[in-house]
Amino acid sequence: SMVRVYYGDHFEHPSTHEHLTTPETVAKFANLFLSFLLMAGGIACAVMGIWLASTANEYNYFITVKGLTPSVLLITYGVGLFFVSSVACCATARHSGFLLGVIVVTMFLLISAEVVGVTFAFTYRDNFKKDVKNESLSLIAGYSAPGWEKNSTEVFDRIQQDLECCGVAGGPHDYGRGGVNGTTLAVYWVEKGLHTDDAPDSCCKKNTTGCGKDQVPNKNETLWSKGCVTALFDWFDDKMLLFVGTVSTVLIFQIVNVCGMYLWRRCIVHGF
Repeated sequence: SMVRVYYGDHFEHPSTHEHLTTPETVAKFANLFLSFLLMAGGIACAVMGIWLASTANEYNYFITVKGLTPSVLLITYGVGLFFVSSVACCATARHSGFLLGVIVVTMFLLISAEVVGVTFAFTYRDNFKKDVKNESLSLIAGYSAPGWEKNSTEVFDRIQQDLECCGVAGGPHDYGRGGVNGTTLAVYWVEKGLHTDDAPDSCCKKNTTGCGKDQVPNKNETLWSKGCVTALFDWFDDKMLLFVGTVSTVLIFQIVNVCGMYLWRRCIVHGF
């Protein structure tokens, strides 16, 4: 029959406190290695979130969901994963069947949340594009208006310079009277500011004071021709590859680690 020893408040296999067999040693150090990899993955996600928050904060404005931005989500997820993986390392090293059980359940919940999050991201993609376009239309409508909510002028200027774009979808035409299809998009810029044929200097390929004056619709090809909605989608797609690659790699290690911790716990409690 299987031999188990009572250690104060729980039963464990004697090998947890005595010499480990070769298979047990391999299982233990494999789990430790995977836990360290997940700790590194947590750090990578947190660093990516901090980078997004510090260098691309204006883009988060377009994809904020109930006050949460990608940078906040990445930092929170990275810190959580690092903490859980650290506890998993301790539980594996100390041969704690109870803690390993808790970690297996917690990691399973994390994996489930990741799957739900990725599924939501893909199903929400079309609505996301609509939201980005609507936010862009709102920003350009109040462009240059004093005291405009969320500092639309400053945000849009940074985006136009960083992403080498101009306007929403129609490029420099969006800053002209009537726009592309007869609708003036930059309402305040044209109607109140009287910039009928002027583009913002941030639309210029070489940004100098007054460089956009009398240049709509890109008469001398001195302005960026791509609309900022298209440029934003391209930017998000590029960053999405990095994000999906990181999360997918972490997810694979999580699944393998959960299986390994479950088997290691069985080894501790019941033996091989």
